[in-house]
Order: sequence, then structure tokens, then C-alpha cells
Amino acid sequence: MTGRNSLRKAVVGAAVVAGLVGGAAVPAAASAAAPADVQISACGFWVNAQGWAFYTHCTGSVYTIVQVKVVTRSGPGSLICVRPGTVGLGPNSVVSNAYYTGRLC
Repeated sequence: MTGRNSLRKAVVGAAVVAGLVGGAAVPAAASAAAPADVQISACGFWVNAQGWAFYTHCTGSVYTIVQVKVVTRSGPGSLICVRPGTVGLGPNSVVSNAYYTGRLC
């Protein structure tokens, strides 16, 4: 039973990484240029036209909560757990990036 759980976690983790890597191909500049009333559907880190930073955790048929490193312009940043969907991170003047660490929460 333990072997199956380990294999399942590895498969789920690989699927999450594949989804996030694919979503990372969306350029941040394109997201920043979008009108304020348009919902961005990018996976990963993005910034809206008003200068607010977001992280969108895209997932397939498996519900996962992932660990994300939030990089700030000053200081060490922080690790947060993100459920599927979009989470606001704060102004882009403070948050410079966010990325999946490869770990589940």
C-alpha cells in the first residue's frame, strides 16, 4: 500500500509540474497589458494592468494544494500553500515573482 501511495504522489506531482511549466510559457508582459475587466487565464505568476501580482494554480482532474515561493523585491520572501484557482499576492512594487517549488502542501 505504501508503494502505491508513493507512486500516486509522484504521478500527481509530475502532472502539476507539467501543468505549471506549460502555463509559464504565457509572458507576463501580455498579462500586464490586458484590460482591467478581462479575466486572465494564465497559470503561474502574472500581473494585471493595475500593477497587482497574482498566482494562478491550474490543475487537471486531481485537486492539489501546492507550495509556492513568493519572491519580494526586498527581504527573503515567503512560502505559501495555494489551492487551485487564483490568489492575490499584493502590489507588483513589492512582489516580483512567484513560482511552484515542486512540493505539495
